[in-house]
Amino acid sequence: METDYASAERASASEIGKAFLNLGKFKYVNEIVDALPFIAVIVNQQRQIVFASHTLLKLLGISDFDDILGKRPGELLHCVNSTEKAAGCGTTETCRYCGVVNAILQCIASDSRITSECRITAREDGHEISYDFSITAAPFHFQDEQFVILSFIDIGNEKRRKMLERIFYHDIINTAGGLRGFIGFLRNTSDVVEQQEFLSVADQLSNALLDEIQSQRVLLMAENGELIPEYKSIIPAGFLGEVANFMRHHHVALDKTIEIDENASPKQFVTDPELLRRVLVNLLKNALEASKKGEKVQMGCDREDGKLVFWVHNAGFIPRDVQLQLFQRSFSTKGENRGIGTYSIKLLTEHYLKGKVVFSSDPVKGTTFRAEFTNAIQK
Repeated sequence: METDYASAERASASEIGKAFLNLGKFKYVNEIVDALPFIAVIVNQQRQIVFASHTLLKLLGISDFDDILGKRPGELLHCVNSTEKAAGCGTTETCRYCGVVNAILQCIASDSRITSECRITAREDGHEISYDFSITAAPFHFQDEQFVILSFIDIGNEKRRKMLERIFYHDIINTAGGLRGFIGFLRNTSDVVEQQEFLSVADQLSNALLDEIQSQRVLLMAENGELIPEYKSIIPAGFLGEVANFMRHHHVALDKTIEIDENASPKQFVTDPELLRRVLVNLLKNALEASKKGEKVQMGCDREDGKLVFWVHNAGFIPRDVQLQLFQRSFSTKGENRGIGTYSIKLLTEHYLKGKVVFSSDPVKGTTFRAEFTNAIQK
């Protein structure tokens, strides 16, 4: 079978069964694996599970090892990439950046303990779920065969906490500091024109501050499944204008131009305006951050074969390795603990607004993100 990364080769069912029985006879293997305070499995050189802890069975709600033997980690966790190719987990282009696959491969190659982090997007019951794990792969030799003891520690809450700390201790405090500075200017000037200018900037900063806080509240509610969309009718062209005006005062828009396509759909569209606004603000903010001074970012809304499509375009190009990880929670090109923007765009659009987010990126044509709504209610 074809592969774009790790070997597609698999051990046969009889080989898997033999390894399981042999490992089960090992005096301490059950005690060792079950004593670990986290999910643990033993995989062979083909990255297939040949033994697992009872903790894992309980977590999955199964009682028979046969239900997991022979599977690869991504297949066990329902990773969205594990079904992309017939060869399964580890064989897609995206798998090149998977912490689990790479930890196993490095452990086998170096015969040494490897620790890394891993982001997995899983699909369960039609919904996508994001996981963040700390992965440890340790070599284990038994009866002249090399195995890997693979352990998973859920660090999703830790990652989420660090991102929130970064937002509140950095982004929000910076905005609040700027607001305080302009209030200070107001106190020290009696010039009416200056007062109006400072008041205008202070108003923009206070709006940005409240919006940042509200964005995090909405995201947490979305992840917890607590959001209930409130549908109203909007006119796309005017709605895009509001989003553009809001972002024109943002620091990422300095010396850059925001242009709205004059052919934006004039028809009304029924959606949750607040959630759609957050999607478009994030798309526009990302496009502006990826643009250089003097460059233009374009926005528009088109009707295409029954779909209503909101789009944002900038001249930059997204490298292939970034494209493959773009919508994963915790992934960011902006530094540690910054990955939230594109993840929230996908979460809000696809889970709550019942749309779809896609993008294309070309070194010559630039990058375009699209939020598509197939069953758009239009008037």
